[in-house]
Amino acid sequence: MSLRSVGLTEYEEHTYRALLKDPSREISGEPDAVHAALTRLVELELVRRDGDGRMVAVDPDVGIPRLIRRRMREANAELRRISSAWETLHTLTEGRGAAADQIERIDEGVGERIWCLAQDAREVLAVHLHQRRLQVHVGMLPQYLKRLGEGVEWRTIIPRESLMNPELVEYYRRLHSAGDRHRVTDERVQQMIILDRATAFVPTVPNIPASGALMIRQPGAVATLVDLFERVWRHATDLEPDGASRLTALERQVLYLLSSTDKDETAARKMRVGLRTYRRHVAQLLVRLGASNRFQAAILAKERGWL
Repeated sequence: MSLRSVGLTEYEEHTYRALLKDPSREISGEPDAVHAALTRLVELELVRRDGDGRMVAVDPDVGIPRLIRRRMREANAELRRISSAWETLHTLTEGRGAAADQIERIDEGVGERIWCLAQDAREVLAVHLHQRRLQVHVGMLPQYLKRLGEGVEWRTIIPRESLMNPELVEYYRRLHSAGDRHRVTDERVQQMIILDRATAFVPTVPNIPASGALMIRQPGAVATLVDLFERVWRHATDLEPDGASRLTALERQVLYLLSSTDKDETAARKMRVGLRTYRRHVAQLLVRLGASNRFQAAILAKERGWL
């Protein structure tokens, strides 16, 4: 089990583990290297000074989940900048000549327009919101499955909050197993659908589908959106990595809360259960993961692509 996936060097991890094992033991290595490692670990809030001025390791159950969230925020900083940049795309409709012809505003019948074009598409890239009108999409499930059966390459990114809705998760899993590969992201990415890397649909007002949509065929704008999708896709985790398909809806919810909340009391309130009940669910999840503590659970879940 390695902490390099969350940004530590091999020596920084060695130093942290040594302090966890025996805080009184001198860290082996060159003085400058030890000093640099301790400075970095303090910066990452994995090591602190106690009342006597000695360096001590922060409890892994506290430090590692906090570090995972921090590293994810840092890794997605560039994605946030790209995502916010395209929010100004609607101003392109004020352009002249060919540029205006390549960006069309659609106020009504957006879904029908997208689906009409998707009938002939060979590749579909989609980013969906947490709040989806499930009944509408379930009604179209046979058509989705038909297109997937025809060999369309379909990839979809969904927000992690979606995992809190068991019915929505089941719907996503059905499409995922049929060939629409779903990945989960913690990044707040704007909603979009891209067909054959040539035509893109985005809401006229970011993440408000009722505002209508812009249909974009301008090559530079579409390429930017494709790049954004691919960057988010690379950082996202598979909806059902090896073994994850056997997670129950409750286990998914507990895993999400375990990784996204700092206090058990907060997580219990979000689950609408008592504190003891939540902690019992956490204990059962640790057994499920084969972890002896929450630190190990966070690392194992991350390594398996569940976080």
